[in-house]
Amino acid sequence: IGLCKEAIVLIRSTLVPSHLEKLGQKLADEKKGIFLLDAYIFSGLSDELKQNIVVVASGRKDVAERAGQFFSGLDKTIYFVEGEFGCSSKIRLVNDLLESIHFVASTEAMFIGVRAGIHPSIIYDIISNAAGSSRIFVEVVPKILSEDPLLIDFLKSLKKHASYVMDTAKAATFPLPLLAVAYQQLIHGSSGVIRDESASPLKVWEQLFGVNIVDAASQQIYDASKLADQLVMASKAAKRIGFIGLGAMGFGMASHLLKSGFSITAYDVYKPTLARFAALGGLTKDSPEEVSRDAEILIIMVANEVQAESVLYGNAGAVSGLPAGTSIILSSTVSPGFVTQLKGRLEAECREIKLVDAPVSGGVKRAADGTLTVIVSGTDEALHCTGRVLSALSEKLYLIKGGCGAASSVKMVNQLLAGVHIASAAEAMAFGARLNLRTRRVFEII
Repeated sequence: IGLCKEAIVLIRSTLVPSHLEKLGQKLADEKKGIFLLDAYIFSGLSDELKQNIVVVASGRKDVAERAGQFFSGLDKTIYFVEGEFGCSSKIRLVNDLLESIHFVASTEAMFIGVRAGIHPSIIYDIISNAAGSSRIFVEVVPKILSEDPLLIDFLKSLKKHASYVMDTAKAATFPLPLLAVAYQQLIHGSSGVIRDESASPLKVWEQLFGVNIVDAASQQIYDASKLADQLVMASKAAKRIGFIGLGAMGFGMASHLLKSGFSITAYDVYKPTLARFAALGGLTKDSPEEVSRDAEILIIMVANEVQAESVLYGNAGAVSGLPAGTSIILSSTVSPGFVTQLKGRLEAECREIKLVDAPVSGGVKRAADGTLTVIVSGTDEALHCTGRVLSALSEKLYLIKGGCGAASSVKMVNQLLAGVHIASAAEAMAFGARLNLRTRRVFEII
């Protein structure tokens, strides 16, 4: 080796931990006085670090301090990971795991949304501001919709890095079920199965999902947010609101409507929650039927389809007590098929009961603040009757064309992504722990 004595070698290349360990041991055996630092260097992405160079270095602390002069020449944020040489590359592996899973989930979600009949650009605009968003989603989806020729290179790079993660997990005898599935999709997307190695992976995915997403993106688009604003301007006033479901989200939503001047009569199966709501000045009843009797608008915010069915059509269910012409806002997370079937059942009542498909996203705090993202669809009449209530609950309100079920199709995409992100975060942190990394430090960096 032609390096001078006590030289510092900064290794930035993507190497699996076993290779780094062998390299470090070899140099130690040769006793050349050469020191190694492992560095993961990337551009910052958070608001605080955007446009900055971030350096994650690992190795001997005294060596890292000696290398400080080099690092100081960068517009940088430096994390030194205490522990053995190679920790930085392990952190990169955790990040590569997340990027690979997020990429595949983003692709799958967009194709599913288009398959459901929603314009891909509208899906992108809504999800980018909802719980299902991620850096990969925001960066990659525009490349997919524009059929970016560099997409194939990005995909192959992801596949290569994912293979390093899989090899490391195999050596550690550690299962990565989500990445294993995502890795197969990365292989498939870059495999050239359509007999053209240079072809866009979109052609492969179009065969797989049966949807031409680029053609869908070229179709005429509308502004879902602007449509919602027009809806609110033209909507009717309504004061008497029935509210069923005072869980974590529902309690915040009902409380905010109460503060906004609406008269709210609520029901929940949990009596202490009803007492809390009554203490705020809300009215409470003992059954869904009683809540619905005098309501102009009935909001359903229960956990799932089974609960929605129960409060609407079960014993003392709400539908039996609804006055003719009442509007129902269904904000529970349910399948699009459930919403369309419910609309048909309500129409069969022959009482002009209207349904608005209105799933929400944003979490408990935003529910209480009235700053949720609310996605709505339904008939014009139903929407005009409920627009002011929907506006009071939301910071971002989107109106999706296509009738009942369309809004829940967008929510389905959001839930797919949010669920995968939670599961992949758990897989990533567990993998980091298996690699003997401090998981809190990994979280701070990633």
